[in-house]
Amino acid sequence: MPKASHIQSVKSAFREKGTWTAWELAERIECSDRTVRRCMNHLRDVEKWPINSGKAGYSLREPSLAETRITAPQEIAALAMAYEALRLLGASKLAVEIRSELAKVCRRSEALDGVGWDEMGRVIDQRAAAGEVSMDLAIHGALTLAILHEQVVEIRYRRLEEDHDFSRLVFPQRLICRDQCWYLIAWDLKSEDQRTYALARISQVEVRQKPDGFVTPEFEDRYQHAFGIWTPYENDGVLHEVCVELTGYWARIARERCWHPSQHLEALAPDRVRVHFTLSELVELKSWVLGFGGAAKVIAPEELRELVGEEVEEMRRNCGF
Repeated sequence: MPKASHIQSVKSAFREKGTWTAWELAERIECSDRTVRRCMNHLRDVEKWPINSGKAGYSLREPSLAETRITAPQEIAALAMAYEALRLLGASKLAVEIRSELAKVCRRSEALDGVGWDEMGRVIDQRAAAGEVSMDLAIHGALTLAILHEQVVEIRYRRLEEDHDFSRLVFPQRLICRDQCWYLIAWDLKSEDQRTYALARISQVEVRQKPDGFVTPEFEDRYQHAFGIWTPYENDGVLHEVCVELTGYWARIARERCWHPSQHLEALAPDRVRVHFTLSELVELKSWVLGFGGAAKVIAPEELRELVGEEVEEMRRNCGF
C-alpha cells in the first residue's frame, strides 16, 4: 500500500483539477511513476474513486450513484426516507434497480459502518394517519405525467354526496396533500375555472387531445390563504387575522407544529401560547379549534368565536346536556 501522505497528495491534486499525467503527479508529490500508479490503484480499488486512465493521463469523472459517498447526517436521513418511499413501488423492476444501487451506496458509506440497505427498514415506520385514504398509485402517476407534459385529460369522478361518477375534461396543474389526503387542482374546461378533485374519487385518467384554440391557463394558488382544501381564496375576498390561545399540553405541542404557512406564535408562558394565522375562510378552522377541546380559546375574530360557540351548543343538544 502506498504511503498515506502520497495518497492524500493525489487527492488534493484532483481537488484542484480533474486531469493529471503520471509525470505531473510524480513531480508534484516528489515520487516515482510507480508510486503514482499504486496510489491510483488504491483510490480506484479500495476507496472507489471514479478515476479513468488513458493517453491524456488520469481523470476524475463524475461518480455514478453507486460510487457516491455518504458523509453528512442529513444524507443518512434522506437515505432512510428513500427506503420508506420505495416501499410504494413494491417489487417492480424499477424498484429492484434503485434498491440495488442504493445498497451499493450503503456498502460504501463509512458513516453507516457496515449497516446494510435492508436494515434501513428498521428506522422509519411512516404509519398512516387517522382518516388517510390509501392512494391509487396508477392514478397519481398518470396525473403526474399529465402535469409534466402539460396534457389535457378526461377523468372519471364521483362527488362525495353522489353514488355515481361522471366524466370531466380537465387540465391538471398541481397535486397537493392536505389532511393526509391527495387532491388534484385542475383547470376545468367546461366551467373555465379552477376546480379541486379528491384523488380517492378519481377512478380513471385518459389523455385527450387539446381542443382547438386551447390556451394553457396559468396556475393560480388559491389555497395560500386557506386552512384546508375546500375554501380557496378569491382575489377580492377578505383576509381574517386569527388568534387562538392554547394551554397545557397543546401549548407545548404548538411550539413543534406548523399548521399553516402564515402561522406565528406568541409565547405567554411555558404552557400558554397564542397561535396567529392570516386566513381567508374560517369554516375549516372551526374543526381545528374544536379538536383541542377545553385547551383552546378563540381570541379573534369574533366570527370564529361565534362559529365555535354554535357548534358547541349543537353538540350539547345532541348529547342531551
